[in-house]
Order: sequence, then structure tokens, then C-alpha cells
Amino acid sequence: MSFFYLEGNELAIITDKQTFAYNEIPKVEFKSEKKELVLILCQNSIDIISAYISAINSKQAVMLLASDINKELLENIVETYQPKWIVGLDDFENYEASQNHLVRIKEKTIHIHPDLAILLSTSGTTGSQKFVRLSYENIRTNAESIIEYLQINESQRAIMNLPLSYSYGMSIVNSHILAGASILLTDKSVMEKSFWEEVREHKATSLAGVPFTYQMLQRIGFMKMDLPYLKTLTQAGGRLNEKLVKAFGEYAQQNNKRFFVMYGQTEASPRMSYIPYEYVLTKSDSIGIAIPGGNLTIDSETSELIYTGANVMMGYAECLEDLSLGDELSGILHTGDTATVDNEGYFTITGRMKRFIKLFGLRINLDDVEKKLEAVIQAPIACTGNDDKLVVVLEKEEQIDNVKENLEGLYNLHRSAYKVVILEIPRLANGKTDYMKLKEICL
Repeated sequence: MSFFYLEGNELAIITDKQTFAYNEIPKVEFKSEKKELVLILCQNSIDIISAYISAINSKQAVMLLASDINKELLENIVETYQPKWIVGLDDFENYEASQNHLVRIKEKTIHIHPDLAILLSTSGTTGSQKFVRLSYENIRTNAESIIEYLQINESQRAIMNLPLSYSYGMSIVNSHILAGASILLTDKSVMEKSFWEEVREHKATSLAGVPFTYQMLQRIGFMKMDLPYLKTLTQAGGRLNEKLVKAFGEYAQQNNKRFFVMYGQTEASPRMSYIPYEYVLTKSDSIGIAIPGGNLTIDSETSELIYTGANVMMGYAECLEDLSLGDELSGILHTGDTATVDNEGYFTITGRMKRFIKLFGLRINLDDVEKKLEAVIQAPIACTGNDDKLVVVLEKEEQIDNVKENLEGLYNLHRSAYKVVILEIPRLANGKTDYMKLKEICL
């Protein structure tokens, strides 16, 4: 039985050129006597989406990578994981063209676990060869949870403006196709006028964004736009400034729309919690409650947030042999985030267990510094550092004095213990702060 049901003439995919009903989605042949790996370089196009759906339906393992991935990293990944097929490239060494994808010339004996559905990178376009291993059950149960709490049905039409290679983007495709809803594919940015023309023309009903997306939406005057069909806004991919959460929550409330703040990790396929839209104003500093079918707890000794659910990954893959491994985590994920929980069961992230530095014996949570300073200056901010110095990165010079004053007031830091740097905050393809690059630049 296929994972995605592709029967019926209901509208499934909309592109800027044409539309496709479910029974019109092109099928891509991935024929093999045994399970193989399909590497897909992702763009929001019908060719890529149909290749993804076909590969999942034919029970091949699918590796999703950003189309702008570093060339050397791509070569290393292909050498390491030996995919049978590559989709999204015209040529590659040791591969030959066949219809609309490349096929490995030499046969290789590769063992892939029958449950393995998807491999997702944990670190964007310039990261490592380490991948999250997701099973069919992982992605199906998480999609079903999302369908339930977002109330996705056949009448929904999501604008797909996030990369498929990013777990948030993948979950939009999975949940909407499984629900029999429609997806509007676009590579355009919310900053482009043509993006909003497509939203209006095709009557998109939902929009997904990371924190950076919502910063941009506020900047372009989104809240003054006339968008009667757009009824659902979702946010994930990192912490959104609490003031913006409240601003978009109030906007949604006043305009008969729903605004969902969500929390997740690629390791959880990817969603773990959400704030029900009715509570987004009263619980704006939290990550909400566990998704349907999931459970959140806090380790009493370390304050680490622990998630349990059928959507927890099988484990990581760092080499070809790892593709044969089964489930190593038994549905339990140690998130690496520290958290608190209130009397009503709403969880609040307090920081990353590894995002700490120690200055003159004082243990400082870098995420906490970001959160507190952001609340004061109401502008993008990023923190890095080591046990010698805290580094605060701003994008505008006029905020320096305010930041210094608050750093010294909040943390009682001497000026020799920190420095403030002005530069454009480096971001990954998914809009999150690129802390690895930030550290390279500033330290």
C-alpha cells in the first residue's frame, strides 16, 4: 500500500504555471529489486515534489538536501552514502542520465533498513554528513498529529515557501498530502510583491514561517494587507520574540485568523509541541503543550526537556553502514533544551544545555541573554562567546549603548567581559541564526 494516496481529481499541487489534481501528480520510476537511496536536491517545483512523493510511495529511502548545498560537501555525501539515484542535477561523476534523474553506473551492495523513509541533515547547506533517520511511522504519526491540531482538511491550501529539505517544509507537504489538501509551491520570498499576488490569486489559506519570516512580515506591513482567505499562520524553527508573538496573536484575533506557535526538532519529524491559538496571547512566552500522541517531561536533575512519542527518530546516520540500523531511541528524545513547566502544563524553554559560557565563575546562558536583550531593544540579536568573553552581535549601531547598559545591569558584567559587534547576523537557509559561522567570525 502506498504511503501517499494519489487518487481522485481534487486539487493537490499549484505552481505558477499549472495545477495538478491528485491523480495527475507525475509519477517518477524508481525501480529496483531491493531498497535503495534516492538523493533529492530540493526546490519548490512539481518535478521535485513528484520525485519525493514517488520515492516514498515506492518504499525507497529518501535523502533531502538543499539545492544550494556546498559542492564539496555534496561530493562527500555522495561518496559516503552512495545513492542509487540523484534528482535535481544534470550530471555527476559516476552517474548517468535516465529520464529525469541520474542513476549510479556501478552496482553496489547496500543494506538499508526496511523502515527507513527519510534522511534529513541536521545542519543546513554547509554542515556535516550527519543525518537524522526517520521511519515511515515517524513521519506518518507526526503528520497525523499536525493534521489534528491544525485541523487540516481538503479545503485547506498551504503556501509552501519553505525548503522541502528543511523538516518544517517537509512536514507541510506530508501533512497536507495525507489530509487531501492543496499545496501552492513557490520559491519566492515574502518580501516580493509577486509572492502576495500568488497568495491572493490562488486563495492560500495558510502561511508558515520561521522567526525571521515574521520579522520580515512585520517590516513589510503584512498586518495591513487584505488577505481574506488566509486564515492560519504557523511559526516554528526557533524562538520568536515575545512581543512579535503577541502582535501577531492580536492581529489574528482581531481578523478572524488563527496563529499557532510551535516547537520541534528534526529529530522528532519535526513537531513536538504547540500553543493552541486561543491561548497564544496568555502563553506567549511558552512552547505550549505536547502534540496529540506525544508527551513532554522535565528531567528533575538537569532541567532538560524530554519528549516521548512515535515520531521520535530511529537515530542518526554518519556513514553508509548506519542506514541498516533499526530504531535506537525507542521513542524517547533528549532535546538538549532546558525548560520549565507551569501549573497548566505549558512548557517554556530556558536555553540550550550547550549554549552556556562561564565568565569569572558566573554561568551565563547565551539564549537567556538573547531573549532579555531582544525584549529591550526589539531588534534582531545574536550571542556567542567562550569562557573569556561574551560576544553580542547587533545589526544596527544605534542600539550599542542600550545593550551595554542592560548587559551590565542584568548580569553585572565588567566591560572587559564582553564586546558588542555590528554585522549582519549570518543565517542558515531555514532562517535560523548560523551560530557556527557567527563563532568563526567573532572569536
